[in-house]
Formats: sequence, structure tokens, C-alpha cells
Amino acid sequence: MFVSSFHQDQKSFFGTVKYNAQQTNFYSNLQYELVYSQKHSLKTGISYRLLNLNEDIAFTDTSLQRTYAGNYKKIENIPGVFAENSMSFLNNKLTWIAGIRGDQHNQFGFTLTPRTLLKYDVTKQTVIRASIGTGWRTVNLFSENIGLLVSSRNIVFSEQLRPERATNFGINLTQKFESNNLSGYISADFYRTDFQNQIFPDYDTDPTKAIIKNFAGTSISNAFQTELYLKIWKRFEFKMGYNFLDVYREIDGTKQLLPFNPAHKVLTTYSYKPLTNKFHFDVNVHWYGEQRLPDTQSNPVEFQRPDFSQPYTLVNTQFTYIFKKVEVYTGCENTFDFRQKQPIISWQDPFGQYFDTSSVWGPTRGREIYVGIRFKLTNE
Repeated sequence: MFVSSFHQDQKSFFGTVKYNAQQTNFYSNLQYELVYSQKHSLKTGISYRLLNLNEDIAFTDTSLQRTYAGNYKKIENIPGVFAENSMSFLNNKLTWIAGIRGDQHNQFGFTLTPRTLLKYDVTKQTVIRASIGTGWRTVNLFSENIGLLVSSRNIVFSEQLRPERATNFGINLTQKFESNNLSGYISADFYRTDFQNQIFPDYDTDPTKAIIKNFAGTSISNAFQTELYLKIWKRFEFKMGYNFLDVYREIDGTKQLLPFNPAHKVLTTYSYKPLTNKFHFDVNVHWYGEQRLPDTQSNPVEFQRPDFSQPYTLVNTQFTYIFKKVEVYTGCENTFDFRQKQPIISWQDPFGQYFDTSSVWGPTRGREIYVGIRFKLTNE
């Protein structure tokens, strides 16, 4: 049996927007496990989820004539049942996990969500995984998009929101390798998500509004990722990952990229640690490709922004020296001091009609140097 709960009470001001919220979450499940053969096992049980969310929004100034002030109360009671069956075949080289759960939402009724996973060990060092399943969730709009409250945009709900629903499938290939002086792995993943309903603020129709509505048309997320990890002479570690993300909707037959999703990202980490383990040195390099930004072309010229951001690189470094139970470290974040220039539209008039933070795509803080001490209370 598992039980968890938390309560949060938030009181905030975002300029002229007052936002107070109280949230209580409770989750519990009771699970039974049955091993009915050497190669098969079954997990089944019941669960219960409670969400009590009370959000209160008010304006200290009404000159912008925003309309979303009010009290937003949400209570969800979701009892559910679930079952998961694990099976092994071909001398444990093939594992098949099939699961299903059913949830009864107090407002949206009953939902069935199946999912299955296959794992095949081609060799001890080569593994293929594949999965497919469905999922759903309800959206907590303000807490999940808190940046909307900072902007002067009016938040417009054009209809009652339904749960987001999606089907996801993907495949992964992992190849490990090891020798006297070299070990590591290389992996590749591809995942696709097809949304049957999606909630994403519409920033483009009117740059003075964020329109919130259901989208039941074609909405796709394609994600490809590959990662290489090397450990050389037990001293050097190198990891490099590349991520390609294609997130779009089809509107009137035209492909429209969703904003704030860089199509290309590269993460590289380098580490050096001598065999004595007296110190280690780490470097992280992040490269972000361009990402689409909200359409601002109907704004006055001085409040317009490009349709796409520029690519940029962030470099972080850290050096750590170890004295038994004490570690001394120093480092530098954003080493080359890259910052997005004028990230906020109409920053000169924070309470004006065109003040907008939705075009922030890069770091706004420059180079930071830090020094620290870490104490270990027990021996490892």
C-alpha cells in the first residue's frame, strides 16, 4: 500500500495581477502481486486520487480591461483500478509487459488507458525496446502557465476545457561496449505522440490575448534522440546527446509549429577525475537551435519581434577538490556571457497594453561565478 499527500498555499502578485491559490493533492493505491509461474507475474490493484484546487485572481488596476479575474475552483475525485502482466520468453531474452487501467473521473466519466512494452535482449550488450499506449490528464492552466499572469495579455477561455488525450509509441536501441581502457554505450530513441485533444495557449491569433480552447485536430510531437557515453582509462568521461523535436499542428491543411520548442538541441559533458579521486573537473556545453516565437506582426512596429529565435550556446564549468569529509568547489555558469537582448516586449511600460513576456527564449542572466563548501557528515 502506498499513500502520499501534500498541501500548497500560494499568495503572489504579478504587477497588477493578484494570484492566490490553495492546492491539496492526495493519492493512494493498494497493490497485489502474484507470481503464477517462473516467467510470469501479475500486479493488480486499486487507486484513488484527489485534487482540490482553489485559485483566486484579481486586478489592482483595471485599465487594461482584462476579463479573467475571478475564482476558479476545481475538485477531482478519481478512483481507479489497474493490472499489469509481465511475461518472459526465449530464455528471458524477450520480456512483454501489458498493462491497463480504468479511472472514473467525477466530471468526465470513465476512461480506459492500455499500454504495452516489449524488450528484447539481442545480446547481453544490445537491447531493443518498443512501447505503445494511451494517456490522459486534466490541465491546471494557471499553475502550469504561470508566465501568462506576468503578461498584459488577456486570457480568454473560449470553451470549457476537456482532458488532454494522446496516443504515444516509440522504440529504443541501446548498444553497450566495454574493453580494458574504454567502456560506454550508444543509444537512439524515437517517440511519436498523437494528441486527440490538446490544451496549448493560442498566442498567435491576437498578440494582446492568450486564447485557451480545446484542439481536437491533427497535433503531433515527433522526438528523436541519440546519446553517446564514453569512459576512457577510468579517468575521462564524455557524454554527448542530440535531440530533434518536431511539434506541430495542422490548421486548414497547413503545418504550424508550436512555439517555444527548439527543433535541435545538443548537450555535451566532459569530466576528468584522477584515480586518486582527489578532485574532478566538469564542463557542460548546451547548444539550442532556433525556436518559433508567438506572432507579433499585428503589434506596432516597435513592439514586434522576429518569428524565430537565434541559436545560442551555454557553457558551464566546475572544479571540485576533496579533503576527506570536506569538498571545496568553484565554477562559472554561462561562461561566455550570452544573454537575450530586450527579452520583454514594451519593457518600458510594464503596465501598458503591449507589455509581454511570451517572447523570452534565452537566458536573461549573464556570467555567474560561484564558490562553495560541502561537508559530509558520514563516511561513504
